[in-house]
Amino acid sequence: MKKSTRDLIIENNVKRLRLNSHDREVYENYITYVRANLSINAYNSEKMLLNILNHLLSAEKDGMHAMEFFDHNPKQHADNLIKNMPNRTFQNIFKFIGLHILILLGVFSFIRGFTGFFTQIEHTYLYTFLITFVTGFTMIFIFIWMIFKVVQIRIYSESNWTTLITNTLIAGTLILTILAFFLPSNYLQLGPKIYTSNWLYIILSFVLTPLGLYIDHYRKINQPDIR
Repeated sequence: MKKSTRDLIIENNVKRLRLNSHDREVYENYITYVRANLSINAYNSEKMLLNILNHLLSAEKDGMHAMEFFDHNPKQHADNLIKNMPNRTFQNIFKFIGLHILILLGVFSFIRGFTGFFTQIEHTYLYTFLITFVTGFTMIFIFIWMIFKVVQIRIYSESNWTTLITNTLIAGTLILTILAFFLPSNYLQLGPKIYTSNWLYIILSFVLTPLGLYIDHYRKINQPDIR
């Protein structure tokens, strides 16, 4: 019987406890780096990680440490394995967005309503709304990619400059994401005019976000193959 992604993760969590503390730390950094790579799907990455762990446990029995197993460069070791697998970056991000669509719509509604209080605008234009929706979700797409990429960068870099640069990139992307919702509604007047209450957007966000979180939790329990 084929193991699910969830089964592989549980098996990995149990098996890696057999590693000594130093090797476990090295391997857990390796895990984080691989899981944060959006170019491979969750099931393939978990299969690869479990396979690596099995070999690492065998090597440890022979007296080999994790850094020796990874040729003293875990990042390069992971990159070499990942680059030989099919690239699924766009598919995986779209899948992530699709599986969390209600949560993202809740975030979209909150940002739209929140910025509306500052602009004192309680109406929108149909085509402007559609443009805002597209640009907003494009920036959410980029923001998600950026978060995962920053996690990867920080795993194997302890430089203060790296922390500063990555924090700046995250903050900059977040600001651009907010502006993607804010600017079109203020500077574009395209299509029929529609009255929209800012409070309606806020209330909608408080409905959609918890509902999305509940569905996401239910899905993970009943569809363990999908992250």
